[in-house]
Amino acid sequence: MEDRQEIMKLISRLGIGPMSSEIIEAVFRYSEEYKTPLMLIASKNQIDWSGGYVNNWNTTQYASFIKKMRTQHPNSKVYICRDHCGPGFNGKDLKDTKNTVSSDIENNFDLIHVDYSKYKGTYSQIKKLTIDTIKFIHKSNPKILLEVGTDENIGKVIVNQEKIREELNIFTNIAPIHFYVHQTGSLILEINQVGSFNKKSIRKIKETVSKFNVFLKEHNADYLTRSQIGDRKGVVDAQNIAPQCGVIQTSLLIEKGLEYGININPFLNTSYESKKWEKWLYKNNPENKFLCSLIAGHYCFSTKEYKKIVDSINKYENFSETVISSIINNIDNYVNSERINEKIKKAH
Repeated sequence: MEDRQEIMKLISRLGIGPMSSEIIEAVFRYSEEYKTPLMLIASKNQIDWSGGYVNNWNTTQYASFIKKMRTQHPNSKVYICRDHCGPGFNGKDLKDTKNTVSSDIENNFDLIHVDYSKYKGTYSQIKKLTIDTIKFIHKSNPKILLEVGTDENIGKVIVNQEKIREELNIFTNIAPIHFYVHQTGSLILEINQVGSFNKKSIRKIKETVSKFNVFLKEHNADYLTRSQIGDRKGVVDAQNIAPQCGVIQTSLLIEKGLEYGININPFLNTSYESKKWEKWLYKNNPENKFLCSLIAGHYCFSTKEYKKIVDSINKYENFSETVISSIINNIDNYVNSERINEKIKKAH
């Protein structure tokens, strides 16, 4: 039964991964300066009840920093969201997922993405777990927005309209669903967008979810050109980006380190040895140590090797401000792609 839930207003068109304090601050600054609502989409790897790789923060510590940002940027509108909450996303058992959800609720998250796609069970079991979690969140705090579905990051679009209708029929009968995530063909490997966007197929998905007054969200939207971003207008309601922001910050660290004659090798070695680059490799191989280190750099921002380089850069310039400025430019690329394209056309 479609059109069950009331029509909601889209909260934001862009979600950004909180890979560092600088990236988080860039999100708040951009939102305030350009009066644009944005989302911070924390994965369980980044921030979790038991800690994450971002500043080694647990959820409560992260929420404390968010409170500080809101105080410093009172006119910002930034929604605090949980990305991919389910077993297999930095935690395999159901108890861990429950702990994540409970901590998110306690720390006043605005949106939680319920995703049991990596659970080793049948589709019926996954569906039941999703239903139970939606009920728990909605009962605990009806104001928390919900996101369902998964991206199944394979670089092509497989459309199962019946499954989408079935899921949304069930989920929207329990609680209002804000976003439905579906694979759009986007795929990130190394530091590139290697997927393909099938507009015709995605439009059909958009039409289906819209009948339930739910918004379609695209994950893995990093490294898109302005033209590709524009192509999604009217079809995709919102997008998530994350790894690209981490690579921007790592690239700046390397660039500034080389510019000022700072030894960056200890950090590159730490990054490479973390092996966090393994799942991102595409056509290159592990022997390309520089690329691997660049890909995995953001997982190592809390290391002493990273901090030592930043301390050295800060003798010449404010590295945090350099990062924030670059992240703001990247956000603007997504939020205002049409305006930027017009400027480029006029310049030529």
